[in-house]
Order: sequence, then C-alpha cells, then structure tokens
Amino acid sequence: MSLDIRWIEDILALDAMKSISKAAEHRFVSQSAFTRRIQQIELDLGQEILVRNGKNIEFNEVGQVLLSTAKNIKDQLDLTLSLLNKLNTQDKIIKFSVSHSLMSNYFSQVVKYLPEKLKDFHLEIATNNVGEGLKNLKEGICHFLICYADTTLLNSLDSSLIAYHKLGEMEIIPVCTTEQNYDLENDQHLPLLTYGSKAYLRKYVDKIIQPLDYKILYETDNALDLKELVLQGLGIAWLPRNVVNNEIKQNKLKIINDTDFYFTQEIYILKSKINRNPNLQLVWENLIYH
Repeated sequence: MSLDIRWIEDILALDAMKSISKAAEHRFVSQSAFTRRIQQIELDLGQEILVRNGKNIEFNEVGQVLLSTAKNIKDQLDLTLSLLNKLNTQDKIIKFSVSHSLMSNYFSQVVKYLPEKLKDFHLEIATNNVGEGLKNLKEGICHFLICYADTTLLNSLDSSLIAYHKLGEMEIIPVCTTEQNYDLENDQHLPLLTYGSKAYLRKYVDKIIQPLDYKILYETDNALDLKELVLQGLGIAWLPRNVVNNEIKQNKLKIINDTDFYFTQEIYILKSKINRNPNLQLVWENLIYH
C-alpha cells in the first residue's frame, strides 16, 4: 500500500470543513478532483473512510484512525519546521529557561562559569514552571533549561533529542516569620501557603505534609510569591533554601526546625541535541564540567 503525502492535508481539510465541496475549495481543487483523491485513499487502503449522509460527511472508525495519524504527522512537521527556523537565531544570543525559584541566587552562580569568550554574548532569560520550560526547549524557543527534575521526568525525555546533566541539589524547607511559632506535628489547622497544581514542587510538598493537620490558605505557582505571603505573616510555606537565605540572615524568616519535614530536590540543566551551534556546545561543556 502506498499513499500520496498530500492525503494528510486532504484529510485535515475534510475534518475542518465537514464538507467535500468546502474542503475542495480549501485545497484549491475542483470538487470532482477532491472526490477522486478521497476515493483513491479508500482504494489504497482497501476500506472506506467516510460515512456519507447527503451533503454531510463524517469519518467512520477507519477514517478516525487515519485522521488521528494525519494530525500527529502534521504536528510533527510543524514542530520540525519551527525548530529549523529557530536554528537560524543570531549566534551571539544564548537563551535560558529557568524555573522561577532557581532565578533567585542560583542562576547567577551558574552563569559565572561561562567561558571568557562568551562574556560579551547577550543572555535572554525566561522564568517559567518546569512544564513550560520543557515545552520551550523542545520547540527551540530556548537553548538551555535549568530546572528541578526527578527520575520520572528524566525517563520521559527522548535521549536522542535532549541531553541533561545534574548541576546540584536544593533543600526545600518549611519557613515562617520569626514572630510565629508552629509545631508541625501537633498543631491543628496549620495555615499552609503552597504551590499551584501545575507547579513541579507541589507533589513533593503534598507528600511531606500528608501526616499533618493543615488548611490551605493560598496557592501560587511561583516560589517568590509564596515567600512574600510568608513575609506578611499569613502562614507556613515550603521554600527552596536559596529563595529565603537572605530573609533568614536578616531575621525576617526562620526555619521550622523539624528536619523530618525537609526534603531535597535535584537540579538539572537540559539541552536540545538538535542545535549544534559550537557556542552553545561551549556553554554546555563549561557548565557541566565546572
């Protein structure tokens, strides 16, 4: 069996227009020519793909499978074209996507290891959650992603497309203002300030607080926003140590000293293997071997 590649656009047009005549117009061919194309697809498959009810058409079970395949191929083609276009970006721009909380006092420690040759390069930095950052990396919007990652996330990556390397670890600790006192194990209705459902750290905080008696007061995806809520005396939050180090030194915040409720997250840098720009490779080598 052999199908002409144009069947993809024909099937997608038919799905969008729900009409042979309108799909033909969309594909800039006559209705009869478009009908012959669909008939040729059915001939090649040896099965019908449409249920025809007068002017209305819909895909049967075989057609639905074909339509799903067409959509997947189209998505892959669009992604490939997007990546190829972004490979033409200016050589002296290095784009980082960084998890919100790792911008605070951490990213600056990473970029100091950039080689002298690249000191005059322009860095573009976007902060986002892990899911958004990974999407940006796959689509070529950024060159590097610095984020928290666990085994599940790393195993989900296509190793032929994405490289990763562990940069370090970050302790996540419960904090409150110095004027407040909490007993995590014994207090009831602990006022909890936590991460939104899409935030990477949420599932780990949920796991650590499972035995506690708490009440969620506020949710946000951004650790820096959580810190501001804690500083206002609104409750407890589990925050990366780098985010609260300064406030602890200034005696504005304190760690709730129960180490059973601390946990550690690994920090990784990820890079697309598609872009082989030598300057990006130089950045990668300096960051992973420092």
